[in-house]
Amino acid sequence: MLKLNRKQAVWAGILLLAFAAVKIAALLWWQSRQPAVTSVAESACNVHAGCTLPNGAQVKFSSKVAAKAPFDITLHNVPAQTAEVFVSFSMRGMDMGFNRYKLLRRPDGSWAAPQIRLPVCVQNRRDYLADIHIGGEVFQVGFTAE
Repeated sequence: MLKLNRKQAVWAGILLLAFAAVKIAALLWWQSRQPAVTSVAESACNVHAGCTLPNGAQVKFSSKVAAKAPFDITLHNVPAQTAEVFVSFSMRGMDMGFNRYKLLRRPDGSWAAPQIRLPVCVQNRRDYLADIHIGGEVFQVGFTAE
């Protein structure tokens, strides 16, 4: 077993505190650089039927979105200068891990991601949130999976 004298223990403690401070500062910096999320009321946006986001883009999921089956997402009227579109899923009060799906631009100008799978909820909840990232904007839309 490794034994530290008092001076070594103090230096080890100082180094651990310094590391923690740097980690917290980096986390705060990263969080400050994230775009603000614009929530879209579920009553105002039915992703199964299709709806218009505040920036004018139209989002539509496959008619059936089940928790254990793949589905498609399509976006129309995305601003022409947009370089990247992706979507991720979560639930209120629950982190669903890393799940990011990149949508690809089609020749007709729409964006699509086929065969997306929702992250599995161990509590069997079905109330998902879709974070739709369009360029530097994020729109959060709630929906219920079957």
